[in-house]
Amino acid sequence: MHSTAYKLKIEDLVRGQYVRPPEGTGPSYLLTPWGQHISRARVLGTIVNKFVRDDQGYATLRLDDGSETISLRAWREGVPEFAGFKVGELIDVAGRVREFEGEIYLVPEFILRIEDPNWELVRELEILRARRLALAQGVRPQPKREAKLEPRQLQIELPPATQEAGPTVETIEEVEAPPLPQVPDEIKKRAILAIEKLDKGEGVAPPDIAAELDLSHAEIEDALRVLIVDGEIFEPRVGRFRRLG
Repeated sequence: MHSTAYKLKIEDLVRGQYVRPPEGTGPSYLLTPWGQHISRARVLGTIVNKFVRDDQGYATLRLDDGSETISLRAWREGVPEFAGFKVGELIDVAGRVREFEGEIYLVPEFILRIEDPNWELVRELEILRARRLALAQGVRPQPKREAKLEPRQLQIELPPATQEAGPTVETIEEVEAPPLPQVPDEIKKRAILAIEKLDKGEGVAPPDIAAELDLSHAEIEDALRVLIVDGEIFEPRVGRFRRLG
């Protein structure tokens, strides 16, 4: 079961921060400048470079959408799919976000050749709408920074002021990144059932789910956030949610 592949500008990917939680505590993800935690992304752009290794064991495509460029990478059985694409073609790609030696790249799950360039404008408008909604909710894009998964104390030994004084220890508290809310399994199950019941093909709005379950809007928002991360639901368009699968 897949998590949502967010439609983004490539700059949102390459300027994001790749986070690897401690082993066993959760999957890796990319923290975008807009505060999104994503593991899959969808981008549309033009192929500006192509490389296929002689032994057909590795291939890359370099994609440019006018904001930045990103590498698409394939190994072994994924290489033949790259062979059919040429430099200069416009493609739509959904794939898993990965990082190696500081470079963010995508491992494609599907690639679509785009014949009508008007789809570039459609994608721009989709992303612009999502950004305007985020701005209206008080979200502001942040510069790339190191993600901090949990608070810890750093002890710094400073040189003594005088020979008689002992060493001074200063404690610095690092800020904790906001965790996912704690949502009871029962509420998550009820939210999934409500989405399945109310969805008529276009997704369900949070107020409708809250009314169906007689829960507060805040409780539903928390549940939806967790369910998206769990890969149980996705957001086909802003403010509407559907069950995956």
